[in-house]
Amino acid sequence: MPSSVSETPTKRKATPEVTSNHFSSGDCESIDNSALISDRDAHKTCYLLERSGKATKKAKTNHAFISLDQSIPESDVHVVDRWTLYTNTIDTIQTKIENLLNDADESTLQRVWKYVTSTRDYDEDAYTQLPVGLVLAGSNISSHTRLFANMSHHIEQQEGKKFATVVLALREASSLREALRKIISQLVGQRKADDEDEITAPMNTASQGDQTDKRLSYDLDLLVDWFVKQESVEKIVVIIEDADGSDSNVLTEVIRMLFVYRNRLPFVLLLGIATNLPIFNTKIPKRTMRMIDFQSFDILRTDDGLTRLVDDVLLSSSTKLLVGPALFRSLLKRYNNHTKNLETFTWAIQYAYMAHFFANPLSIIIESPKSSVMSKDHIIALRTVPSFKSYINDCISKEDCNTKHIRGLLTDPSSLIAFLRSCQEEFFEFLSRQSDCLKLLDVLQDASSIYGSTIGKRTRAELYADAISGELRGSSFVRELVLFISKMSSATVDNLSRLIDQIFEKNAIVRKMKDGWNIGTMNGKANHLKLISNISKSIQGFLHANLRSYTDIVFHELFVFDAVSLCENAFAPKYRASIEKALMEPSFYLGHQGGFEKPFLSMAHALYRESGTLINVYDYWRALSQSLRSSDIETMDPGGSSALNEYEIGCESSPLTLSESQTVAVFYKVISELKYLGFVKETSSRRSGNKNAVAVLQKQVWDGL
Repeated sequence: MPSSVSETPTKRKATPEVTSNHFSSGDCESIDNSALISDRDAHKTCYLLERSGKATKKAKTNHAFISLDQSIPESDVHVVDRWTLYTNTIDTIQTKIENLLNDADESTLQRVWKYVTSTRDYDEDAYTQLPVGLVLAGSNISSHTRLFANMSHHIEQQEGKKFATVVLALREASSLREALRKIISQLVGQRKADDEDEITAPMNTASQGDQTDKRLSYDLDLLVDWFVKQESVEKIVVIIEDADGSDSNVLTEVIRMLFVYRNRLPFVLLLGIATNLPIFNTKIPKRTMRMIDFQSFDILRTDDGLTRLVDDVLLSSSTKLLVGPALFRSLLKRYNNHTKNLETFTWAIQYAYMAHFFANPLSIIIESPKSSVMSKDHIIALRTVPSFKSYINDCISKEDCNTKHIRGLLTDPSSLIAFLRSCQEEFFEFLSRQSDCLKLLDVLQDASSIYGSTIGKRTRAELYADAISGELRGSSFVRELVLFISKMSSATVDNLSRLIDQIFEKNAIVRKMKDGWNIGTMNGKANHLKLISNISKSIQGFLHANLRSYTDIVFHELFVFDAVSLCENAFAPKYRASIEKALMEPSFYLGHQGGFEKPFLSMAHALYRESGTLINVYDYWRALSQSLRSSDIETMDPGGSSALNEYEIGCESSPLTLSESQTVAVFYKVISELKYLGFVKETSSRRSGNKNAVAVLQKQVWDGL
């Protein structure tokens, strides 16, 4: 055994019996998977292993879903139906979300546009300060790319003005030359040979016969020549989306160069800032600050975006899947405490939709419950849904039990499908009434706040989870609003009526409730008291009747997704726990049968957990070698790949054991993987009375995970 992990085995001379197939680069041999690598092949640097037997061809699919045979046996048609339903649903949601996000940024885009148009033109005779807009885009940098891309598109699409825009990420430019080259290449265009360096290559911008511009690609004079020829371009807007997350020296040099060329090029610079102005000012030298004339734009994050998300996506008439209350509370808490980013919130909603359609074989019923899209297994699975079983038990427990109806649901598939269709219609009606209730509560809060009520205003996003779970019915919040109604003045009643007419202009149910108040016929104090009593009773009855829980609907499991733990693990994964679980229980992920019970890396990790802080390399190798030799190598199937396919060691007969050279190769591989994963690092140790250093592995701790 070598004394160090980095030491290589002694090279041996190849024998004539070895049939080699060398590549043009490197000493590589192509061998059959059924032949074990022998000691005589130890000098080879790499091997190209060919699988023995005929490989099983898998049918090509154009979707990412798989058959969920463990829960309900599915055919390929059912899998395609789930995929089609998912893509159609998510496309509709993405369109709505994109419009929502664009509208949320509209005010910021308009303010930036007005600033760009208001900057004075450059002076050809003297230097003028460089106009710089500081866009405080928030700490969530994942949304900056979309924001500044929309900003660039918005500026270029404005009528009457011809502005050229450049969006630059300084994290991708390691030097000033690279940053200038990216700015020029986006505006002018770059043509260079494949073997030329992209920074020092000449820019061929005006080829005329044999005459070619040989200036370098980062020379701003190229941009000057281009601007002179562009009669329609009035200003050049340079957008740097990561101003405070990049090298401050590069940013300073970019500002200085744009300032120097300000008398020849009408630059306007927009800087995206994730922190705040005081922190940003500490990164820019004072001499650079004197070159710029800046104005800041703080992107205000309001709750209007979440309100529109609830109305347009979660409770709209086209909604096929409802996000459950527990999951929504978790997402809202994460939004308020950490991200404050609407785009991240919408990503979580889309992930919830994907998880439901991917893992639920009954999700195909959401589109339209038909017998043609369901098999007998689907019908059996529907009868095992908890809400359906509870419905049957409740019907049986009643004195006037309709046995014919129950018998039809349990024996006749057509009766069950018809009942499922009615449950789906009830679900759509539930969504519509929940939306009406939330809007009505919003109107009552607006009316009460105008007239000095002490009720704390809650947005629709904050009320959403309580509303669909039934917790809002009879709550203290609703009681306080109803109490406010009983104290309304005539002016408040008129204002409330006007707000309801504006919000529920086309809602027949709410307008019918309002018409029952008979506002125009009530005159005098006694009539006013009767009026507000009618209003209070009608609103209280409307809220009590419609603020019900989604669990009251049979088959609500098909229409509601509320898996909190699944989504939380995806949004904030615990990498260390996941990796260690995979190493300790690889069968959860691999699912193979036969051969080694665990891969070599899992066996090495088991020995790693049993050792101390310092692991002697020789002892580690001896222990792993003993573990490998005590295990049999068996084939997974007679004509397919072997159990050692992961390490490209095949066999046709069983049982066989690894040779010493193969064990050394496996040991090198697993140690390299443990080092890559951050479990160990290589070091040396001196024992007392021994002058020679001993190669050891030191355990490492993953900080912050």
